[in-house]
Amino acid sequence: MVQIMGHHSPFSAKQAESALVELHARYSKKLLGYFIKMLNKDVDLAQDFVQEIFLKLLEKKHLFDPDKKFYSWIFTIASNMCKTAYRHHGKTVSLHTETIHHSVLGESELEKNLFLKALQTSIDNLEHPHKTVFVLRYLEHFSLNEIAEITDCSLGTVKSRLFYATKKMTDQLKPYDPSFETTLFKMI
Repeated sequence: MVQIMGHHSPFSAKQAESALVELHARYSKKLLGYFIKMLNKDVDLAQDFVQEIFLKLLEKKHLFDPDKKFYSWIFTIASNMCKTAYRHHGKTVSLHTETIHHSVLGESELEKNLFLKALQTSIDNLEHPHKTVFVLRYLEHFSLNEIAEITDCSLGTVKSRLFYATKKMTDQLKPYDPSFETTLFKMI
């Protein structure tokens, strides 16, 4: 029996190390991507957070509920880490006020790149709670119920935050809507 951080484990030290290596292999890339999105593309900080989360797993392993998905649990910890960073450092995203010129998505690679840049800026500009549910839903592909569990919010709150996030983003990205062009110069 091995003792890890004051807790006895029925696993040998080699088995515990092997399990941690397997968890790291399975989840580190996904967590890194999540942290990069949530921490304004600060790769160094995101990498630090990935390392820190695996230390937290060791410290908080007794809090894991085997009736729940491990994937949801680890993202709950990740979400809380981002929330704490946001609270302690204020907005970790810089608000870009650059003007986005009207463009209609077509075959042009330039137009697509402009749209993708505007989309990323739009995500970055969301308030932290809205950004969290948006990233978890549309970039990490969690279900609404999983997001409610991860963020410790009601399902209604998750839906409300998604609604406001998508509404704000839709307003910011309106110049990229092909139907916008037909109404932009219409005579009243």
